[in-house]
Amino acid sequence: METIIQIMKKYDFSEMETRVYTTLLEKGNLTGYEVSKHSGVPRSKVYNILEKLLKKNLIVVNKSEPKLYHAISADEFLEKLEKNVKNDLSYLTKNLGMIKEKDEEEMLWKIDGVEYVLDKAEHLVKNAKESLLIQVWHENLTDSFVKLLQEAEKRVDKFVLILFSATHEYELPLEKYYIHGFEIDKLADFGAKWINIVADEQEVVFGTINEETQSTDVTWTRNHAMVNLAKEYVKHDAYTLKVITESPEELKVKYGNDFEGIREIY
Repeated sequence: METIIQIMKKYDFSEMETRVYTTLLEKGNLTGYEVSKHSGVPRSKVYNILEKLLKKNLIVVNKSEPKLYHAISADEFLEKLEKNVKNDLSYLTKNLGMIKEKDEEEMLWKIDGVEYVLDKAEHLVKNAKESLLIQVWHENLTDSFVKLLQEAEKRVDKFVLILFSATHEYELPLEKYYIHGFEIDKLADFGAKWINIVADEQEVVFGTINEETQSTDVTWTRNHAMVNLAKEYVKHDAYTLKVITESPEELKVKYGNDFEGIREIY
């Protein structure tokens, strides 16, 4: 019930409105007194709540005495809600698109919170038209994220993904991705997992995600210098991993079984 209440709040239904509606949905025809008794909403407030629900067309009332209230079915309510949401989204899509975005390409914007970071990352993946260059950890890939990656791989001309995994879990339903394999060394460099997504060579989400503290240090920007730097970072990872994948035995002889010699650059 608490989950229903929280979801209904998102659509402008108070907790008491939700309790009254669900009570009528469960119990059937009730008087105002009975609604109060079964829902836990005080009698001093229940008639005001019933009037609000009548105005929202969520319940109906009979024309005789005693007054009985009846809830519309859950299916009918959900149809109304879906229609309203679609209408609102259609209006916003049409009218927000007419507002010109201010050109602030040099600005660096901070994105706080793991959920917000992943939402922004999914947005870039979903809307990329020509290219996607990605570094991401397997632990941060939700089912919806993976589905968007599959769609993007088929849609864009240039798609490269570098996959990291703390548990060495590298299976993905994709074709164009490279397994990094040097996670321990990279974690020592960064101090946390990170994400790097460059979309259409126009914008980037880049930074670290600390799962232990649920904190992030992530930037979103269209700054050309930052976009180019992030783009080249992904490409050079791909160059190195392609060489390792295609010539592993020769490189093991020269650099060691774990290619540890490759990192000896100082």
